[in-house]
Amino acid sequence: MTVLYTPGQLRSAVSIAPETYRHWKKAIASLDRGRGHSPCFSSGDMVAASVIRALAIDLSVRVGALAPMAETLFELCNRSPWPVLERTKVVLNLQGAEVRLAEELAEAHSDQPLIIIPLRAIVARLREQLLAATDHVEQRSLLFPPIPITSAATAQRGQP
Repeated sequence: MTVLYTPGQLRSAVSIAPETYRHWKKAIASLDRGRGHSPCFSSGDMVAASVIRALAIDLSVRVGALAPMAETLFELCNRSPWPVLERTKVVLNLQGAEVRLAEELAEAHSDQPLIIIPLRAIVARLREQLLAATDHVEQRSLLFPPIPITSAATAQRGQP
């Protein structure tokens, strides 16, 4: 069963304002999924949107510069489950409009400047936020009175 998230849940988990999300939807086709508040984003989409956030907000990369490689980023993040993504990093070549996933400890080689974003912290933060957002109700105790437990042999003899 695939869990899908609403645009509001995506915005909350990725920590972006509604205005930012609207702007990103115009620039990145993978974020423009229908209208309304229905669930339409996968867990891989959450990771990809978090990478976009790291690039756009933390590193001040224009979202328009990310548009040519955004679809590939979303596809790569949706192809692997979170435990695999946790052990990888995103390697971006903005000049060549290339994006790929590499193992966490693998070296990245290129003649052009690269941006490398480890996914371990992103996945951990998303996991924490999404688990905190769910209605976690502890299992309630059953309301049965305590009774003494006896072995079958003792019960047959009528002794406690």
